[in-house]
Amino acid sequence: MASRDFLVLMLCNLLWAGNLAVSAWALGRYDVPPFMLAALRAIIVLLIMTPFLFRPKPKFFVRLILVCICVGPLHLGFLYTGLQTASATGSGIVSQMLIPFAAILSIIFLRERPGWVTIVAIIGAFLGSVIMIYEPGQVQIDTGLIYVGGAYLALAAGSVLIRTVGDIDWRIYVAWVAVIVLPVMVIMSAIFEPSPSAVWADRKGPLIVAALYASLCVSIVAHGQYFSLLQRYAVNRIVPLTIMTPLFAAILGISFLGDEVSPGLIFGALLILPCVYIIASHKHSPME
Repeated sequence: MASRDFLVLMLCNLLWAGNLAVSAWALGRYDVPPFMLAALRAIIVLLIMTPFLFRPKPKFFVRLILVCICVGPLHLGFLYTGLQTASATGSGIVSQMLIPFAAILSIIFLRERPGWVTIVAIIGAFLGSVIMIYEPGQVQIDTGLIYVGGAYLALAAGSVLIRTVGDIDWRIYVAWVAVIVLPVMVIMSAIFEPSPSAVWADRKGPLIVAALYASLCVSIVAHGQYFSLLQRYAVNRIVPLTIMTPLFAAILGISFLGDEVSPGLIFGALLILPCVYIIASHKHSPME
């Protein structure tokens, strides 16, 4: 992988990690409704990216819409539903299932064949992430975790489908994701959440901050560049490197939120970092 592309992907991980902190602040401390937040996020994206909806439709437009459905309403719908009952620790561990899900789907549908060195590095990074996140006695299996698992299965499917849509401007992809997400989140918010006027009256500050960060930094920058990288590299090269997100989230938590440094965090990070280097630098065969 080119050094520039590796740095871009690390920036994406950092922005995703920041989104975890900002979303936890808005959703947890100020009780911002999650579906309303997702809807406002989509509105902001559309205000910026709408001109790209009028570009000529890509050759594989139906496949692009399927990608948008997977990474948009399916992923967000399952995730927000699951987070209503699932613990943060359990959800963090289950979210790492994105890596094996994507690896299996890419082998089945894209005929990608990662070498043994890459496979061992992926397993090592996955174990390091689990060690880093896991807190004894705080993980309980419930239906919420099943929904979280479904969310990352949908994201894995979208990551694999991206490889089949051809050479498409990432800005077109970002715009169409927002188009698909907006009506679904508006409906979900109308059914399950308080009226927008009530939320706007006393929680508009955190709502706007979280929506601006998620739309600008995550939807447009991080997701857009992630889509672009998946068009140029094998799924089994890109997706495993998203394992850096929980590590960056832990670093941000320690730096800005006063989180404690645990032995598990240190050991997990020491296991993740060399594995990430191997995944990024190992020479892949043409089939990978």
